[in-house]
Amino acid sequence: MLTPPGLRLEGSVRPTRQAVMLEVDPRQEQFRGTVDVELSLSERTRALWLHGTELTVSSAHVRVGGTRVSVETLPVGEDLLAFLPREPLAPGVATLHVEYSGRAKAREDSGVFREEENGRWYAMTQFQPLYARRAFPCFDEPGFKIPFELTLRVRAEDSAFANTPVRSEKTDAEGWKTVRFQPTPALPTYLVAFAVGPFDVVDAGKAGKNQVPVRMIVSKGRGAESRWAADVTGPLLVELEEWFGSPYPYAKLDVLALPGHQGGAMEHPGLITFAGGLMLSTPQDDSVARQRVFTETQAHELAHQWFGNLVTPAWWDDLWLNESFADWLAFKVVTRWRPEWRGDLRRVEARGASMREDWLVSARSIRQPIEVSGDIHSAFDGITYGKGAAVLAMFESWLGPEVFQRGVRDYLRTHARGTATTEDFIQALSRAAGQAVSPAFSSFLDQPGVPLVSMTLECPKDGAPRLSLEQRRYLPLGASDKAPDSKPWHVPLCVRYAVGDVEGRACTVLTEPSGTLTLTEARRCPDWVHPNADARGYYHALVRGDGLTRLATKGAARLSVPERLVLMADAQALLSSGALDVSQALTLVTRLGEGDANLVMGAASVVGSVHSDLVPEALRAHRARFVRGLFGERARSVGFVSRPGDSEDLRLLRPTLLGIVANEGADPKLRAEARRLALRWLENHGALQSEDAAIVLQSASVAGDASLHKQLRDAARAAVTESERGLLFNALGSFRDASLARAGLELLLDSKVDAREALAILFGQLSDSSTRDVAFTFLRENFDTLRGRLPRDISTWLLSSGGVFCDAGHREEAVRFFGPRAADFEGGERALAQSLERVDQCIAQREALRPSLTRFLARY
Repeated sequence: MLTPPGLRLEGSVRPTRQAVMLEVDPRQEQFRGTVDVELSLSERTRALWLHGTELTVSSAHVRVGGTRVSVETLPVGEDLLAFLPREPLAPGVATLHVEYSGRAKAREDSGVFREEENGRWYAMTQFQPLYARRAFPCFDEPGFKIPFELTLRVRAEDSAFANTPVRSEKTDAEGWKTVRFQPTPALPTYLVAFAVGPFDVVDAGKAGKNQVPVRMIVSKGRGAESRWAADVTGPLLVELEEWFGSPYPYAKLDVLALPGHQGGAMEHPGLITFAGGLMLSTPQDDSVARQRVFTETQAHELAHQWFGNLVTPAWWDDLWLNESFADWLAFKVVTRWRPEWRGDLRRVEARGASMREDWLVSARSIRQPIEVSGDIHSAFDGITYGKGAAVLAMFESWLGPEVFQRGVRDYLRTHARGTATTEDFIQALSRAAGQAVSPAFSSFLDQPGVPLVSMTLECPKDGAPRLSLEQRRYLPLGASDKAPDSKPWHVPLCVRYAVGDVEGRACTVLTEPSGTLTLTEARRCPDWVHPNADARGYYHALVRGDGLTRLATKGAARLSVPERLVLMADAQALLSSGALDVSQALTLVTRLGEGDANLVMGAASVVGSVHSDLVPEALRAHRARFVRGLFGERARSVGFVSRPGDSEDLRLLRPTLLGIVANEGADPKLRAEARRLALRWLENHGALQSEDAAIVLQSASVAGDASLHKQLRDAARAAVTESERGLLFNALGSFRDASLARAGLELLLDSKVDAREALAILFGQLSDSSTRDVAFTFLRENFDTLRGRLPRDISTWLLSSGGVFCDAGHREEAVRFFGPRAADFEGGERALAQSLERVDQCIAQREALRPSLTRFLARY
């Protein structure tokens, strides 16, 4: 009886090399291919199991020495192909040859997929995590790391690109050309990549110690839009070479903008791919935010060339080794290259976002066991990326930057061109540090949640001041009765304090539920103590007694911006857990959030967390007055329209500041100004810079009427560029008039509209209580249609939509509707469970906070 393997293929048959030949015409859905896989058999083998999805095999055989052995091909389930030789194969070496066909679907974003842009067709790939099997039969697991030899047969007018330089190119009489690429270094399947179509090539010079050629690959006619990408890629590569102490490990560096692709980027060696909207922009449409996001993302993808590509995790449970490290190092190298961008602030912002995801009882651990394929898909989340990066920053600070860097370099030297595990990485750090770091590291890697460290300042008469410390898992309201017990973390923590004009610092590793930290340098009781020096620790801090008040009144001016931001994040967390009431939290944030633009944005984030679902209807006008009083004067002075000489920080602040005052603060003058500017922009898109138009259109739409709604709908249907459509779809999702909501949502069903772009309308309406019911009803009525119009991976997001509610009735509706469907999506059960948990937390917070919120807002 034929017994298929489980989640992982059996190790007795291993690939050693694979040749792939594909005939690809982007204008056609079907492609044809052949593969020759060299195999090493460690035992007598009756069946060769490979991954293959949506592939039709026409013929196959095995060669053993000079003998050809016929095989029977049997598809098993959705993802496996069994190749059965007429007699068992003896241990040794064999080559499997397969001829087959597959499908390159349009408007997809994984496997081999196609896009049309300006009447031209392009074919591209995205194989991470489990999609190489849609392109060719293979061993589609990261531990099988082998050289690939790729050959593409394409139309003569098309260009072809892959991981390695072209070895030869030959055109035949039939109008096709055969492009053979140099063999790759050892790669897992998910890093193999290619693209075919009428691309333009922009020479971006050479970079790095080996003077590697750098090129921007863009769809026809868009070369000028890649200027920023071309300018920043080389310098980032140089910074990374310096940090790693070794040259870029591949022969070329192409950076390809995917036509029409919605998403982020992918680190394929030699052929990094980006969503076109992230990589490309005209001067008129560009913004500081896009430039910085591209730069950080490119630094992330380039960091992968060493950490993830040169050394690859052996299995998906160590995905964090790739993504956490690349996120962490991206902040570091961008800061080295552009210190004025203040990457330390971005690090703190990202830390806060991942902590909010880590508040969930159902949150994953960083190093999550992989038991089913859905666990692999679920691993690509804010815990793997953001939390992992924050934990790395904490441990770098604990060990010291030089020690940490030395450990990373040792790890890469030891495992170059191969695979490695978390244990290998920790051993390298331990060797560099001269101490075992595994107990501390593992306490953060292998259990979910955020530590909450409570600190009580004690100043005895007969000894040095000290902090009494306690740790437990942080849990927001609504979660405490559901969380399993957690083990104590090994928390590296440092505090900063002041006695008069003299400042001190003290550090420890809190390994037990309680402990003590003596402030040895303090000559008397400190005036203030900051619980997280330099904002490096991954924990929330609760400073007992009057410690927070003393910090805000006596220490604020001496705190760094990251230290103030981390206090704001703590205030938001403590508000959500009931440890601070509304007045305490918002008063603290008001005192800390003055001056610096980044502090204003931090304060706006905390104020915004006290959202309309928590505020009684009778007090919403009071909340609006509070917002206007806090931010209104500065918002009106900044204005909607950029001016010559505006700093980049001001340009980044503008949408946050104007958004909260015009929308949450319901400022009538700003709303009227936004409408006037929006109508002007509709007549002439050149009247506003794109980064200004975004907040103008959103603010005008929040209070917009039927006339404006129709004008925006008509403009969205007529829009030519992706950037224009993005502005318009976001605006249509911002209307708060429920009677207009349905007309905007109908665009998601329009055959002439790309549902991936128009999805912004649905999520925008779901985010606000006034349009939420309309949007949720629309989603349920058209769920199957929308799922068919969206790429398979994106459609999983729809399961999270129930998490926007804050009442038991809608929670039950989400369970009834999504519950039976969740199993049809990879990672669907987890996505649904987390969305329901968010509803529970919102309900609990609303009930617990309402009395103090009522008292606070009644003053305004």
